[in-house]
Amino acid sequence: MKKVLALVLAAAMAFSMVACGGNSNSASSGTASGSTANTVSTADGTLKLVLSTTDGSSTDDKVPTPWMNRTLPTNLMFRSLFLADSTLTSVTPDLAESYDISEDGLTYTIALKDGLKWSDGEALTADDVLWSIDAALGTTQVNSIYTSAFKKIASKSSEGNVITLTLSEPYSAMIDVLAQFAILPKHSLESVDLMKLDSDTTFWQNPVTSGYYMVDEFNVGNYFTMVPNPNYEGTPAKIEKVTVSYVNDYLTAAQSGIADYLYGNATDLVQAMQSMSNYTATPVDVLFYKYFIFNMSGVDGKQNEAMQNVEVRKAIMEAIDRTTLATLYPSANVLNSGVPNSNEAYNGFEYKFDAEKAKADIQASGYDMSRPIRICYYNNDQTSIDLINTIAFYLEQAGLKVETTLSNDGTTDLFTNRNYDIGFKGKSSFSMDEWYSEYLSTDALFANIFGGDTSFDAAIAAYSAATTEEEKTAALKTLQELEQEKVYKVPLFTVGTYVFTSSNVKIPEGVTFCNPLYSCDLNFANWEVA
Repeated sequence: MKKVLALVLAAAMAFSMVACGGNSNSASSGTASGSTANTVSTADGTLKLVLSTTDGSSTDDKVPTPWMNRTLPTNLMFRSLFLADSTLTSVTPDLAESYDISEDGLTYTIALKDGLKWSDGEALTADDVLWSIDAALGTTQVNSIYTSAFKKIASKSSEGNVITLTLSEPYSAMIDVLAQFAILPKHSLESVDLMKLDSDTTFWQNPVTSGYYMVDEFNVGNYFTMVPNPNYEGTPAKIEKVTVSYVNDYLTAAQSGIADYLYGNATDLVQAMQSMSNYTATPVDVLFYKYFIFNMSGVDGKQNEAMQNVEVRKAIMEAIDRTTLATLYPSANVLNSGVPNSNEAYNGFEYKFDAEKAKADIQASGYDMSRPIRICYYNNDQTSIDLINTIAFYLEQAGLKVETTLSNDGTTDLFTNRNYDIGFKGKSSFSMDEWYSEYLSTDALFANIFGGDTSFDAAIAAYSAATTEEEKTAALKTLQELEQEKVYKVPLFTVGTYVFTSSNVKIPEGVTFCNPLYSCDLNFANWEVA
């Protein structure tokens, strides 16, 4: 298989570049040894963390919102009601002291701890929790697991420290979702336009926090530092200072000695990091999808006529050998829906590679063969670049012209500017719920490319409310049939993830890493650095 891939890569040629949303960068500019932003020098006793500016999750002028991805820096500043274990399916109290769920699964009663405070000394109250839930439903930059869960809340109230949430229908993952949802300070953000909540640099360069740390110095474009939060009521961390550098490339950051903790799944990164004797590589079992999204129709009425015909979208999938592509990653499993092929609920459908049939089907679909297919992607590691070039090669073998573009801001280019046909995307998922919640007609981002289609809503609701394996399986099979009929997005494969920690940091015994884009109990209070 590797010989096949080598031949395909050798045959892949240079493709023309256009902006997928006004961005002038091209794939040829991104390499595994890309430049690293200027960083603060660190003394012994400082934990060094990094944030990527090339994967669409962070910009170097603010702390990233914890409502999209729960990276380690944000986890150290923002807390949730509960703290998950490494499986993300069992919780212990964090800001909450206790909780109770009614027998019918509709009423959640949650008691906050007494005496909680924000880093600025203001009281952290039930009002902050209720406001945060409302704000998450009113902003755009938010993980779909939160909106799909919170839309089930029919009413909410508080009395003193006790919060009551009443659902319109059961939602089996509500507590697990609340263990990921960071509570934000109402008194600091209630006057901010919710649609621009994530970009309010006045707050995000010096956020009011609830966790171990708060921001000390913010150097725009380069780094920020964190120092202990004097109002954190829990066991304080042994590490007294943290620096977080904004970087273009994790490998360069590691080689430069400015990263004590990082993660990734690209072959070039994994192999290089495993060869560095001062790092420990820990494999983490996550549901990380690599997938295509098709830019079709937005709720704003803007349509991409080229992708309206489902037969075109199906033929594109026939044209690509995903089994060969999967060999680009150290551990990848081809799949055909949001349900892994190994799962009992998998319905057996398969996107089969057939180059000749793909070519015939594209021509029969009436697609204008003189019009280039435009692919937009946002990861600049060499593995991603090789994958995109190979995909372009396969599509050209099917008679299509191809243009590929590397985006600096994947979220804006994929869901706002939308000057592309196929988006290549990654999702480190909380669970299969997150994959399917993107199909919701009300999803703040994906409604912009799927047109707010309501076809999936009932099946997603049935899956969310399922309490038995039989009910979950039935709902998943319905969802698979819908996604394979509509072909709005298609998974290529899932990939494993590695967490890398440097010899500069000592991790307590018994710590199990979880999906690095979520929050779990890492016993951080007992981490130490040299």
